[in-house]
Amino acid sequence: MSHRVLLYVVGFLVVAGCAALAVLPARWIMAVLPSDLPIAVVNATGTIWSGTATIALGTPERRRSVIEPVHWQFSFSPGPRLQLSHPWLGGPVTLSPNWRGIGISAQRLQLPAAVLGALDARIAAVSPGGELSVKWPATFIGPISHAPGTELLNAEWRNAVSAMASVRPLGDYAITVQQGAADQATLMLNTKQGPLMLNGSGTLSNRQLQFDGTAQVEPSAKAGTHAALRDLLAMLGPSQNNVTLLRFR
Repeated sequence: MSHRVLLYVVGFLVVAGCAALAVLPARWIMAVLPSDLPIAVVNATGTIWSGTATIALGTPERRRSVIEPVHWQFSFSPGPRLQLSHPWLGGPVTLSPNWRGIGISAQRLQLPAAVLGALDARIAAVSPGGELSVKWPATFIGPISHAPGTELLNAEWRNAVSAMASVRPLGDYAITVQQGAADQATLMLNTKQGPLMLNGSGTLSNRQLQFDGTAQVEPSAKAGTHAALRDLLAMLGPSQNNVTLLRFR
């Protein structure tokens, strides 16, 4: 085979490959995402460059589909970037890949607290409600870790309620996720206000969560409040010295 013919063949294969990539079905995303992630694509239309997808949140056995689809658009100006949009987001999220990793733009996510039930059976059993707000700063995911103590994410659960308790609201809570040692992240749960006090800490490493905390009624609360929250506390975990122990693995 002559060099000219070889160049023609190679050129044809490159053009054909690019053409195929341009129309690669978006449903391929469903096959490449790891099955143990707390998010999954259950349906997708369009191409990997531009399309929409229905996602589900939660662990594999408790996933709940989100009604509104996620939209994405890939572009190369300036530089390669993928823009994601969804009604729950305060604005588009931009992913900017390069040879060192992936940059992620800062954004805020507002969603119903009912989605917390997709994370654990005990949380699902108490039917959580209220408003959940998650925000993160502009960050970069790559082989070089952030400095320990760098804030990665902040979440607030406001006007928390439960179908298992007549006390409303139960309180406002905050979760802060910071960079820990190496590839580990640390979590802190604190109560901002309310009769139900939730506190604890944990770590997240290789998608494995280890969290230990406590739940109890504010000591100064009325006797009726203590009684109204007794069943809810019993569903969250075992009790020791009138304090419910929270343990998630």
